[in-house]
Amino acid sequence: MGYIGGNIDTTVLIALLVAAGGLVGTTAVYQAASSELQSTNSDLEAENEELRAELESTEATLEAREQELNETQATLQTREQDREQLLDQLDRTEAELSATEAELASTEGSLAEARAEVRRAQSELQEAEDELADAQERVEELEEEKEDLQDDVNDLESEVSTLEDQIDDKNAKINELQNKIDELENSQNG
Repeated sequence: MGYIGGNIDTTVLIALLVAAGGLVGTTAVYQAASSELQSTNSDLEAENEELRAELESTEATLEAREQELNETQATLQTREQDREQLLDQLDRTEAELSATEAELASTEGSLAEARAEVRRAQSELQEAEDELADAQERVEELEEEKEDLQDDVNDLESEVSTLEDQIDDKNAKINELQNKIDELENSQNG
């Protein structure tokens, strides 16, 4: 700074310092405001995500409730159709009941005859049961005889197995002796 422009330079310097201070202050205020705005924006985005998730959950719940309502309405309609069918069936059943009562009255006359026939059938059944008891007794006798015969067969099979083992042993002995004979003949010839 020179003497001639000393006041001007100092004034300019002060103005520059004030401007620089104001710029730094403005930058600090802007940065603070920007940081707060970013924080608020992040909070709003998080809240927005929560609200979206809540909305999706609410929509899913609403859709489920609508599905339940549709199912309930379908069930109600089915129940109404069932009620109508039951009423129709009741009318038919009452008509059938009247016809059945008339038929029952005529059937009671035949019941006495049927009872007499049942008594005859019971007598025949008793005879058949007696015959069956005799046949069962005979079957038991035959079963016992069969068991005795099976025991005999088992004993014979055991004897056959023993004899077959003995035959196998004898055949092995014969083969062994035949081999010795062949060796002796070969040694005499050789």
